[in-house]
Amino acid sequence: MRPSHKSLDRFLTYKMHRLMKQHDRRVAQSYADGAQLSLAESRVLAAVGTAGALSNSELARRANLDKSQASRGADGLVTRGLVRRAPDEHDGRAVKVTLTPEGERVWRVVIDAARTHYERLFEALSDDEMRVYERLLDKLLLRSDELDELE
Repeated sequence: MRPSHKSLDRFLTYKMHRLMKQHDRRVAQSYADGAQLSLAESRVLAAVGTAGALSNSELARRANLDKSQASRGADGLVTRGLVRRAPDEHDGRAVKVTLTPEGERVWRVVIDAARTHYERLFEALSDDEMRVYERLLDKLLLRSDELDELE
């Protein structure tokens, strides 16, 4: 049975959004303190460090940012020498963003900070609860992707 939602704070999507905003705030402060990066810059750095060379649209999708935020984040990282833009070998009109050696060093700091915050948040769940939560989120993400394709 699905609960009747008479208040916004009863919607699961609202609760997920609130959780992520609180988490983002803590992580952003950590990135600002440790690596002097904005949240957008840290997400861009994390996406490129994890996935390798990315186009601007791939970067926005993987970093969970809109294209303008991803572009500004990449601009800041280029200025600081942490990423570089190079022409795509397969598409002369496109550009790929990659880490520099210094970017790889800072990426490791960012990933370690993200891991620490992740572990602190999810220590509230047992191993079994974590497996169920992850399975449910994967299912909801698949459904959300399906809905995006329908629009």
